[in-house]
Amino acid sequence: MSVTHPGSEPATLPAVNPAQASPNESMREIGQKFAGLPMPYDRQMLFDVERRPRVLDEKKKRFPFPVPNGWFVVAEAKDLAPGEVMPFYAFAKDLVLYRTESGEPRVIDAHCPHLGAHIGVGGRVKDDCIQCPFHGWTFDGASGECVDVPYDDNDFIPKRANTRAYPTIERNKMIWAWHHLEGGEPFYDVPDVPEFSDPDWLPIVVRTYEIRTCAQELAENNVDYSHFKFVHGTESVPEHSFLVDGVYKRAANEDETFIREGYGLGLGVLRVQGFTTFLSSRTPIDEEKVLVRWIFTAPRSNGESAAEKAANTFCKNVSQDIPIWENKVYRETPVLRPSEKPITEHRRWAQQFYS
Repeated sequence: MSVTHPGSEPATLPAVNPAQASPNESMREIGQKFAGLPMPYDRQMLFDVERRPRVLDEKKKRFPFPVPNGWFVVAEAKDLAPGEVMPFYAFAKDLVLYRTESGEPRVIDAHCPHLGAHIGVGGRVKDDCIQCPFHGWTFDGASGECVDVPYDDNDFIPKRANTRAYPTIERNKMIWAWHHLEGGEPFYDVPDVPEFSDPDWLPIVVRTYEIRTCAQELAENNVDYSHFKFVHGTESVPEHSFLVDGVYKRAANEDETFIREGYGLGLGVLRVQGFTTFLSSRTPIDEEKVLVRWIFTAPRSNGESAAEKAANTFCKNVSQDIPIWENKVYRETPVLRPSEKPITEHRRWAQQFYS
């Protein structure tokens, strides 16, 4: 994804509605409206999926990966007050997020192990725990342990009565949950982004949108340097350095004014010198869909609207990528040129995040 694009922005593309045309007409319409090299812009495409060209069968499985292990954003911190409960779907699971009365966020599996009620639909926070609305069973959200069955005198509660709890932290004005397919503990941390709490930087601006792809594909885009010329219309293929070190990766342009750091498949921090710092979270909805959250800030010296302008710029540019992502398939053994070695390195690096 590039920050700038030569020439003026084309008019916003009209939505493609295959239901209003024959299959051949709608496919021809897509071919004409989304002629690439470079791809057209449509910032509204991020938030209105009806504007996106989709020619693949959405039921077809495209990726060989399970949901990856890692830290992923599940909510904005400001959206959850103490005592509040929020059901949501991520990691191909029904989940419940709640905030304890003391203010700590917690995430657990949604369905009660007793008789399967959804705890997020009517459940109530009690101190640090959450109570199922069906029969009042109460669970500690930090451990998943069932701590109370309120209607009988038997003090013994079997371990089978416990639910799964997900390690949860609040950082960078977001709530993060740790997902591990086999229940493993976190093996890396979420870095602090100091700009988000620096008074010389603007309040955050958040953009949230869904993409039909997987987290690894989104992360790979950052090291696919040759696509900048053909998808985004840059004059040449940019020169970048690429470093991997354990769970950490770093890509930067030649003069280090554009630096992107990655921590696992769900978290990236991009700094464009003098323009913006933003955190990119890629939360798997399931194996085929991702919920993207971008959290932007910018130097106050750039003006009160600078963070908003940065968000709009990146959203405009990623609209060029979306038609590619949502209609491509994953090649396990791609035919790569020697200059595309970072793609191979990135894929090798990504394997550590799968069970």
